[in-house]
Amino acid sequence: MNLKRLRSLSAHQRAMVAISVLLDGHEASLYLENDALVGDSLAAAVKDLVSLSPEFRNILAGNTLRRSLEELEQRASYSAQRKEV
Repeated sequence: MNLKRLRSLSAHQRAMVAISVLLDGHEASLYLENDALVGDSLAAAVKDLVSLSPEFRNILAGNTLRRSLEELEQRASYSAQRKEV
């Protein structure tokens, strides 16, 4: 199991990978590889995730999505606080 590719993605990209795996499983890489900028990286991360057993894959994708959203929320609130100052 190689999760380095998934961990190297930005929070937004990790959330996209997690959502696509939760919704489409094995076919998720077909959609994400069409991204003009980072499609190869996204598709590779999806392929790493879908190679896991379904139970572990869904748990990991859900956890990845939750953490990514928390990170994005923290960044947004930090940016909002800086604008207020």
